[in-house]
Amino acid sequence: MVRFETVFLCAMGFISETLCSLTLEAEAGDNVTIWCQHDLKHPEPIFWYKHTCDSVPLLLACKRYLVSAPSQNCLFFTESERIVMSVHEKNTSLTITAVTVSDTGLYYCSFMKQNKVNFRNSTSLQVKGVNKTFSKNPDRGKGSDSSAVFFMLNAVFGAVIVILLGVLIFIILKHRKTHGVL
Repeated sequence: MVRFETVFLCAMGFISETLCSLTLEAEAGDNVTIWCQHDLKHPEPIFWYKHTCDSVPLLLACKRYLVSAPSQNCLFFTESERIVMSVHEKNTSLTITAVTVSDTGLYYCSFMKQNKVNFRNSTSLQVKGVNKTFSKNPDRGKGSDSSAVFFMLNAVFGAVIVILLGVLIFIILKHRKTHGVL
């Protein structure tokens, strides 16, 4: 059952990313601009995120959309020199200069509207360049480390559940014997 759920969730994640994502391919060193539409009518912050399979979403940029003036950087955020965000009337862009393989990931924007967070379609950026192996063992990629940990956690929790069910059945049978209930 756990395997079916895992396969189902992975398949749904793959399908939703494939259907909802635009894919951009770039060579290492290229400049890339990613676009995202918004429908803001009032001053609100707009955010850009990068998400990879082995991390939580990373906030890359934040600007406050202003109706009749140029957008302003969010007070809590310092803009990078290599990653620059622009805000226009109906859309926003994120320009990454001199992309590297580490820039590969899923990029998306979000904004606040009527106290709700709105996410827009994502763009998958694939940067081609020199293959770098981040694993200590060059024969194993990072994904296999994650699946090994996931498998080990499933095995441990499965064993704990089997033991607890065995103890519970033993207690129930003992209770029935001592009270004469068959």
